[in-house]
Amino acid sequence: MATAEAAPYPVIFEAVYPERVSRWKTLLRIFLAIPVLIFWAVVSSAVNAVTVASWLAIIVRGRIPRWLFDFLVALYRWQNRALGYFLLLTDAYPPFEGDYPIDFDVRYPERLIRWKVLIWKFITAIPHFILLSFLWIGALLVTILAWVFILVMGRYPQGLFDYVAGVMRWSARVNAYVLSLTDEYPPFNLSATAGPAGGDAYLISSIIGFLLTGGIIAGGVVLAITLPEELEVEVNYAGLREGRPAASVEVADVLVALLSVSDPLAEEETLLEPESGNRLVMFEFSMLNGSRRGVEIRESDFKLRDEEGDKHDAELVMVGGHPAPEEVEEDERAAVQVVFELPSEAEPARLDFSPGFAEFRKTVKYVFR
Repeated sequence: MATAEAAPYPVIFEAVYPERVSRWKTLLRIFLAIPVLIFWAVVSSAVNAVTVASWLAIIVRGRIPRWLFDFLVALYRWQNRALGYFLLLTDAYPPFEGDYPIDFDVRYPERLIRWKVLIWKFITAIPHFILLSFLWIGALLVTILAWVFILVMGRYPQGLFDYVAGVMRWSARVNAYVLSLTDEYPPFNLSATAGPAGGDAYLISSIIGFLLTGGIIAGGVVLAITLPEELEVEVNYAGLREGRPAASVEVADVLVALLSVSDPLAEEETLLEPESGNRLVMFEFSMLNGSRRGVEIRESDFKLRDEEGDKHDAELVMVGGHPAPEEVEEDERAAVQVVFELPSEAEPARLDFSPGFAEFRKTVKYVFR
């Protein structure tokens, strides 16, 4: 008894191999494609809106109205034609209608499963996305190689052409599945004659997708739980000028104390000279490293915001008498001076310390009152 052949996949992508390719159109493709890129942006906006409308129709009615389906397929068809043009598969500008060397079509589904829309299909398509990311890297490298071949020989080597067309076909099937133009699970195959993937491939892909999705969600939850909140310390600025320190805080086993501020900083205390109409302000810290490793202090760790909301970077950071970046060794205490340049009339409102040595990016906000 003859074995029945598997039905072809409902998403069709065809690319007709060109025997000869124009050298000058290939050489100037990046410039010739500019109008297509502009139109691509317009079409993409329409695609997004129509896709959302089709999802709503599936959820409410279990199907996409035929007119909406045909319109959506026409938009995707043009996008595939444009992509093929970018990838040198043809010299002809991509039209919306009529014959073209690159074609895309989808068999209309009478019914679609409501609960599979978007999230379920995205999860089950994750193995496809992983494989396609590598295949597309190869396709881009092949396109560069083909560009050279065309300029030298006037033709696109058929083996390279078939590979790029196959990657586009695979992507078109997966996109159509995820966007709910079909419920048939796409095959892991570049061939034009491949049918829907079997039950085993679907089951394995679902398990892999769920495991990866669960891992990402669990990682995000752990990160949200363990990520330290920003520490806000209120500081009496007048008292700080008089040498009354702010409350000490601990960041990644480093005890940080804001001791005083010199505002304005006397010119003889620094080699820096402010611009006309500006002044220098210096904050002094004490940092005791209680961790089991050296910690590095950098200029980029400090930011100052004035009452107008303007941000200021540190002009100079000294750690134990040495310019930053400088490391504070284990169990050592270091004096840290941080100098900012401000307009003469500007008043400091907040000093942020965001140390790079913290396991997670943690900011101590000294808010001046």
